[in-house]
Amino acid sequence: MKKEKIILDVGSSTIKVYKITNGKLKHIQNKSIFFKEGFTCDFGIEEKNKKLLLDFLKRIKTDNHGLLIEIYATSIFRKMKAVTRQQFVDDIFESTGLYFNIIPHDIESFYMQQALVGKYNNDLALIINIGGGSTELIVMKGRDVLKTHELENLGVGTLITKYPEINNPLSGVGIGDLVKEVEEVLPDIDQNIETAFYSGGELTYMKLSGYNLIKNNLFQDESHPNLISFVNFQERNNDIFKKVTLESLKKLMTENPKWMHGARACSAVAQAICKKYSIKNIIPSDSNLVDGIFRRPFRKVVISGSFRKFLKEILEVRNELAQKGVEILSPRFTEPKNPGEEFVVFEGEEGESPLVSKRHHISSIEQADTLIVVDPKGYKGIERGYVGASSLIEIGYAHALRKKVVFTETPDEFMLNTLPAQFGL
Repeated sequence: MKKEKIILDVGSSTIKVYKITNGKLKHIQNKSIFFKEGFTCDFGIEEKNKKLLLDFLKRIKTDNHGLLIEIYATSIFRKMKAVTRQQFVDDIFESTGLYFNIIPHDIESFYMQQALVGKYNNDLALIINIGGGSTELIVMKGRDVLKTHELENLGVGTLITKYPEINNPLSGVGIGDLVKEVEEVLPDIDQNIETAFYSGGELTYMKLSGYNLIKNNLFQDESHPNLISFVNFQERNNDIFKKVTLESLKKLMTENPKWMHGARACSAVAQAICKKYSIKNIIPSDSNLVDGIFRRPFRKVVISGSFRKFLKEILEVRNELAQKGVEILSPRFTEPKNPGEEFVVFEGEEGESPLVSKRHHISSIEQADTLIVVDPKGYKGIERGYVGASSLIEIGYAHALRKKVVFTETPDEFMLNTLPAQFGL
């Protein structure tokens, strides 16, 4: 897998650009495009915003020539009708050569969990992930996720739509009333939880906005240096609603001032959650799904390629992914009984016919999130990646199921280069 790459997190109004280099993840740039303006489920984003997006992607590609660029889009892009979404992905690919990966909500949730699980091992903790139109609550203990609550129709945009006066110079609606309203729709959680991660850029926001942060004395992690008591969080929220103008907040975040349009609504939802569950310590976090991608790039994968020709390369990819905790659905086993023969049988598959083994391999694509095609360069003198007939069947099936397809090398076959996919791992 490439040691240096660019990752783009594309949301409803902001594109966050990250770079992985020397084994570290660094946030390098934000770009504001307000995709919600003029958006419809039938037609998607407005043409002017689509052009802005295309121009930005082309510039990123030019500025990072030769680097792998991965895109993960969430939020509003999921609301497009299936046909519109597919056409949009096709258009982006044809214009830029980049795969615009619109991830489903469960994959976003998985990456958010991966970003934070294992950070705090002392006791139970709650992850609070507040989005534009939904909120997710994850109860975890160490690396174990105990319960996930997905709250549809509760998010920043929900409150702003219902109470637009929240973004008057000083809020036209009281935070106490909002907290009471949100509390009423929150689910009961049986566990006694004292600590919560409040994710989504909140560490940066709280530092800029004067919250009374103290040193994190619960655990050591350079990404989470601070915490705040619920009492102090509540006190500063009251000031943000009653004493600090929206314009003052926007001036604090010169790179993306409109981010502050969601600050009050987000704080109200978070305060209601922390009050409902008697949270004592809040750990503000800038971690997001990209941090999860960095820690564990895939959830469930099937690895395709010629086991006869490229077994060594396939097992290298398999082992590297497994070390990162990725669930490999197929190939299931790693020790070949007859390497180099027409149909490779692994230890554990003895007695299975080639038909049974192949059907298991193909059917595994249905449960996978991604099909990874190992297609090394140089086979039979081919300068690009070689893809055999068996893999072609699997690639076609994966595309029919609208699964993400990743080639380890750009394939030689012309038609494979016309199908939206990621070229590089």
